[in-house]
Amino acid sequence: MTAATPPVLPLSFLTSLPSVQEGQSATTAAPQSGGDGTGAGATEPRPGLFDSMWFPVLMMVGIFWLIVIGPERKQRKKREAMLSSLEKGQKVLTTSGIFGQVAQIQDQVVTVQVAEGVRMRFARHAIQTVVDTDAADTKDEKKDK
Repeated sequence: MTAATPPVLPLSFLTSLPSVQEGQSATTAAPQSGGDGTGAGATEPRPGLFDSMWFPVLMMVGIFWLIVIGPERKQRKKREAMLSSLEKGQKVLTTSGIFGQVAQIQDQVVTVQVAEGVRMRFARHAIQTVVDTDAADTKDEKKDK
C-alpha cells in the first residue's frame, strides 16, 4: 500500500508579510515603502481614549462609586452621628425590632426599658434608629380624623 501524502497548504499568505532586512528582528523591522505613496515614515494613528478598553472600565468604576459607595458613606456618617448623640430618655428601635426608651448609656452598652420594670441591655450598634415621637403623634392624629 502507498502512504497518503499530507495536504499541501498554499503559501500565498507569506507574500503579504513585511520583509525583514538582515540585522533586524521581526519586531523592529522598518516598513518598506510601497507603490501606493506611503513611505517608511507613515504610521497608523494611535487609538484614542474611546477606542481602548480602559475607558468603559473607568466609566463603570465611576458609576459604581456614584451609585453604591458614595451614598453608603453618607448613611454610615449619619448613623455614627445618631449613635454618638444618643441620650437617656430617647425612644429607640433596635435592629431586632424592639421599641423602648433609653434608660442608661455606658461606653458601648445601652440599657433600654421596654416595659415597666423590664430592662434589656444592647450593644450601641444594635440601636437602629431614634424614634421621633412628634412624628408618630401627628401620624396618629391624622388617622383619628
